[in-house]
Amino acid sequence: VMHHSSILRPLAAQDFESARDALVDKVAAFCVSSGCTAKIVFDGRGRRTETGPQLPGVPGLEILYSHGKQTADALIERIVYTAPDRRSIVVVSADRGIRDFCRGLNALVMDPENFLGGAREMVADNRSLLGNLQRPDTIQRVENRLDQNSFERLKKIRDSLEG
Repeated sequence: VMHHSSILRPLAAQDFESARDALVDKVAAFCVSSGCTAKIVFDGRGRRTETGPQLPGVPGLEILYSHGKQTADALIERIVYTAPDRRSIVVVSADRGIRDFCRGLNALVMDPENFLGGAREMVADNRSLLGNLQRPDTIQRVENRLDQNSFERLKKIRDSLEG
């Protein structure tokens, strides 16, 4: 994904670990915005070889690193092959071999640019929606549409019911 993303490729050329972190951030934002689960699989070969820690506040995100002589692609293939419901899996990869293999197992496949673009749009839409919900909207409040006399009468009724 990092090598085929117009956003992450230049960062990976400068600092590969920063590109990994940026990808994790983007997928974490997707998980939070969508409620979907995701596994990010990295080649571990000589770097990190453990399952990455869960990110606090990001349920459903798992970070995996291949170990030994296993590649990330082989680990992805194994995950898809052993999944009980392959049709619910979406594999994001630009690698034709992994895409064909996963498609042959009835998993869905997606191009990295399409996934990252869709994730970016989803996060932006959710931010916009939250911004609209947090904005004071005085027009929608009933008490702002009532005349003062009606408001005072309703307030007295409420007070008498509470007391």
